Amino acid sequence: MQSSVLLSLVVPFYRAADYFAQLLGSIEAQLTEQVQIVLICDGASDGSLEIARQHMASSAMPECYLLLCQHNSGVSAARNNGIKHATGDYIGFVDADDVLLPGYVEAVLQVIQQHQPDLIELGYKRFTDEAAIAQSKARYLHKNSGWLAKDKAVTNVFKINQWFSWLRIYRKKIAMDFQFPVGVAFCEDVMALPDLYLAAQRLYHLRLPLYGYREHQASASFNVKAEHQQQLHNFFTALEQKQAYPALQPKWRHILLLNLAYLLYKLQLDNKSLQSFPVRLAQQCKSVVRKSWWIPQFSVRKKIQLAFTSYFFNRSRAKDERKK
Repeated sequence: MQSSVLLSLVVPFYRAADYFAQLLGSIEAQLTEQVQIVLICDGASDGSLEIARQHMASSAMPECYLLLCQHNSGVSAARNNGIKHATGDYIGFVDADDVLLPGYVEAVLQVIQQHQPDLIELGYKRFTDEAAIAQSKARYLHKNSGWLAKDKAVTNVFKINQWFSWLRIYRKKIAMDFQFPVGVAFCEDVMALPDLYLAAQRLYHLRLPLYGYREHQASASFNVKAEHQQQLHNFFTALEQKQAYPALQPKWRHILLLNLAYLLYKLQLDNKSLQSFPVRLAQQCKSVVRKSWWIPQFSVRKKIQLAFTSYFFNRSRAKDERKK
């Protein structure tokens, strides 16, 4: 690998064959010697490993790629493996079913070279069909571009609750031991990324749509299992009891707890086999609302639903019964 690497992009893949070639093509079109692409095969058996090998063999810059293979251990373990082998001054993350939009590498490298921030945040577009990306709405974490005041910027990130790992690029030296929670396959980003915001002092917002996020039914967001919900509930409890992120500002903790509580509430509603709302979770939701009612930009409607989760859960079930 070349010695002057500024940016390492960590790309885990598992069952990615349907879209992987499109991602690799979007990377290849922008590749420079200052970028390292760390591909981690997480026990894939669908042909995506062969796609990676063929791509590297035909690449104009094969020295920019590093291919790692591991037994299927989940996305967190794969990302951690990629971080371990990343040689760039900055590390970013890419999902195997997404694409880099034109200008990604150039814009990120320019910010790194000119400003050396601790954390870079990107704009993105959602899409289902690549042909429609140009018309897709650009989405951003902040209204302003350039340097951000940390407290205001982080508060906003916690409020809007967008924790996709691919929205951030971090300076490796601010968090040398940064890791994702192994064994967690849903909301692993929200469990890990507050670490980066605690460590970062200089935040820069690249207000350009540089990343393409593909929405499809096979993605983790559409396939939440019972054990995933339990992992999220465990994290919620640890955060509530200050066992997770003890150094987190109370304001940020309260905002995160409200968002997690509402997500857990919605997951329970979507679980049609559940006949009653869990008592412990209902008590936790009520407690969070009581302590955090003052937080703005979290709708009163959602707060009321969390304060009376069992009532709204039962009402939802009654509506379902009437529809049958």
